[in-house]
Amino acid sequence: MEPDVPFFSTRHFMPHGHCYLWTPEVLWLNVVPDLLIAAAYLAIPFVLLRIARRRRDLPFNALFLWFSIFIALCGLTHAMDVWNVWHAQYWLEGLLKLATAAASLPTAAMLWRAWPGIVQSPGQKQLREANEMLARANRELEAFTASVSHDLRSPLSTIAGQAGMLEISLGSSVNDQQRERLTRIQASVKKMSELIEALLALSRISRHTLHREILDVSALAADVVADLHHADPQRNVHIAIQPGMTAHGDRRLIGDLLANLIGNAWKFTAKTADARIEIGQQTAGHMATFFVRDNGAGFDMAYEQKLFKPFQRLHGTNEFEGSGIGLATVQRIIERHGGRVWADAKPDQGALICFTLPTLPLSDALLSATAPT
Repeated sequence: MEPDVPFFSTRHFMPHGHCYLWTPEVLWLNVVPDLLIAAAYLAIPFVLLRIARRRRDLPFNALFLWFSIFIALCGLTHAMDVWNVWHAQYWLEGLLKLATAAASLPTAAMLWRAWPGIVQSPGQKQLREANEMLARANRELEAFTASVSHDLRSPLSTIAGQAGMLEISLGSSVNDQQRERLTRIQASVKKMSELIEALLALSRISRHTLHREILDVSALAADVVADLHHADPQRNVHIAIQPGMTAHGDRRLIGDLLANLIGNAWKFTAKTADARIEIGQQTAGHMATFFVRDNGAGFDMAYEQKLFKPFQRLHGTNEFEGSGIGLATVQRIIERHGGRVWADAKPDQGALICFTLPTLPLSDALLSATAPT
């Protein structure tokens, strides 16, 4: 009659070493591979979980989690085999194998479910070709934009010149209606010229070769503010610039970025009695968050989707002048540096523009990973 063996009892079993007759060669021939397999199995989940944490956009994160659990349990079963060479914890070994079997079922099911998506995912060659096609299309679009903008300058110059000559030839005989029409022509030509220049500036950002360096953002902001005070010395605006702000980027583009943002804050506080502008940095790290805050006209967040699109204006030209291209320029500069930009505002209560920029030299791969999709 078989003895009644208590649960988790080890007294009635012999370690595996007895099966090897405690022969060192045979024993270590089995122990060392089990240890190496266990170490490898237990290392794999750390890599998978790190990938899932860094790439939350991947559709296989749940699969990574279950596969990590399954692989970790497989590693523990091999570690248990080593343990039982000298001990006899077969109950525990059986429970580990049961847990491994339980984890294997959802892992296999999720792998089969994910199989079509994995097979259809583009390979490196397809991604490289798609990137090359996109880059080529962007270059062609930028070249087309530059060409059209350049070609529009000539007829505009002709219109402006002819309008000026007409005004001179009419001399004192010009009446009020004629003068108004000539003024409207000249104003329209000037506005169109400004739009063309803005469009050219926007297209040049994508073609500009970045020369990254550590920049004193506080000093760049102070230069912009000094230029604004020089151009409009009558304005009384309280401007606070946080000292010690730094970023890693292209000096020219970051200067243009600050000129657009601080210039907008300056412009939209023109009708505010106690105008205030603040330029600062909220967080630090390899990607720091900067902000430009004002207490000016603000805007309705219901139209936020238009904010960073070219030629989209949230205020009429009769309220505030501008081409409607400034924030589109800002967004393109920030994206080229691997950052992102967003806004918060309320009508007549000011606006807050936040953006991220690297503070340390980063690789192109890391900049691409942190850029918005």
